[in-house]
This record gives sequence, structure tokens and C-alpha cells, in this order.
Amino acid sequence: MHKYCLECDWRASTDDGDTQQEVSRKAIDHFVETGHTVDSIRLPPSCVSKN
Repeated sequence: MHKYCLECDWRASTDDGDTQQEVSRKAIDHFVETGHTVDSIRLPPSCVSKN
């Protein structure tokens, strides 16, 4: 899962070692702090990405 801000360079991803819940919490926190819109992309499972 990859979440990113549509208004600045903020981003969070499960690729960085965070769980999906942590990424979602970071996105909510970013929205609350800035009012910026956050969007997301669901990444394929790691076993698919390696092939």
C-alpha cells in the first residue's frame, strides 16, 4: 500500500516497513495536520512483485 499527498511531497508506504494500519494512520495524521488530500495505490503482493 502506498499513500501520497496530492498537494505536497508527503508519502507513506508499506515498502518502508510500516504495516497497512500504520500507513493509514500516518495518512490520517497528515490530513488532520495539513488539510491536504491523500490518495492511495494498492501495491501487488511482494511475491508478485519479485516475479
